[in-house]
Amino acid sequence: MPSQNAPAEFDITGMVVRARPEKVARLTERLRALRGVEVHAASEQGNLVVTVEEIGGEQLVMTTIEAINNMPGVVSTSLVYHHREEQAL
Repeated sequence: MPSQNAPAEFDITGMVVRARPEKVARLTERLRALRGVEVHAASEQGNLVVTVEEIGGEQLVMTTIEAINNMPGVVSTSLVYHHREEQAL
């Protein structure tokens, strides 16, 4: 764990989640329940715009992407954006 004065890493990952159209509503609920996940848009055709935020190198992004890929109705996930920076605690 970093000291109070050490910078913490902050990651934002953006992705498109493609899902079976009939599963979009339930999948949106499940995604919003995950830590650090925000659903910005969801179409009736099954495309969802999602971000995952993590602080302090928690490895949350990889674990979360794996969890999303394993959700019922998910066809694929595509990473479209990643940003990492240090911030003072």
